[in-house]
Amino acid sequence: MTNKQFDPKALRAAFGSYMTGVTVITTMSAEGTPIGFTANSFTSVSLEPALLSVCPAKSLSSFDVFANCERFAVNILSEDQQHISNIFAGSKEDRFSQVDWHTDEHGNPVLDGVLTHFSCKTHNNIDAGDHIILIGEVLDFATREGLGLGYASGGYFSLGLEREAAEMSAQQQQVHVGVIIEHQGKVLLCTENGKSSLPYTLTDDNTSAVEAVTALLADNKIHAKLGAVFSIYDNPKNNNSYIFYRAFADSEDIGNFNNTTDNLNNPVDSSSLTHYVALDQLSAQTYTTPALASMMIRYAAESKNGMYGVYVGHNDSGKVH
Repeated sequence: MTNKQFDPKALRAAFGSYMTGVTVITTMSAEGTPIGFTANSFTSVSLEPALLSVCPAKSLSSFDVFANCERFAVNILSEDQQHISNIFAGSKEDRFSQVDWHTDEHGNPVLDGVLTHFSCKTHNNIDAGDHIILIGEVLDFATREGLGLGYASGGYFSLGLEREAAEMSAQQQQVHVGVIIEHQGKVLLCTENGKSSLPYTLTDDNTSAVEAVTALLADNKIHAKLGAVFSIYDNPKNNNSYIFYRAFADSEDIGNFNNTTDNLNNPVDSSSLTHYVALDQLSAQTYTTPALASMMIRYAAESKNGMYGVYVGHNDSGKVH
């Protein structure tokens, strides 16, 4: 009996729906050169003895090094180290020249600033399809307080920033909660009198930001998967707070969004329009506020490589994490 054949892209997406942390696996080659790659296939295996596992792909350029290494390290990245993940996932240049690192007492390369690192000796490796299961015995480890970098469905997320959004919506009586709804390279915009905005709603004493935006999608019959926070900011001039999420629609159907009411069910001018706009046209739109314009220009730029940050600050100044 032959194994069932799956669409590799669909299977990868299904595996990727499981939320994980992000690690960089490192070792030294026989010539003394540091080698590393980004992986989220990290698992604790045993406490007695202390064992863990990672799964290098046979397609890795450094596969032979890891398949035959005597020692290796697992570096668990903190939530502000997305750039390190990207370097070890895709850079063709000398990866270690782009980061700060040191060699521990067991001879393993350890990246500076990581949340946790485990220094291991190879306990076993097991052939497993197009990967191997590399099992390490923990020789030493170090950890610090903080939150790790998260990864799910092809994108990074930060628990710290997600909590900040949740706390903001809990502390404020009302928070403006908006959503960037994307479908196949287009974003849903609400345009009135020549100025564009995003679908949004308000929280109240009984709803969190996530509950509010989920209800907004459901009430307007938009079938979309809610993603991570994209922007969190306040406007000191009007004392309003704003949270914007990403979401991914099943189609370009605009649901119950129409030309007669805005997102808070107030009457609007007949010149209003709700439609999908291509990502490369977002920067050409005229938006209702400078903050929204800046956010949508950033969204279009970050969509080009699929690496999204989270803006935190005020309407006119802040930081992209």
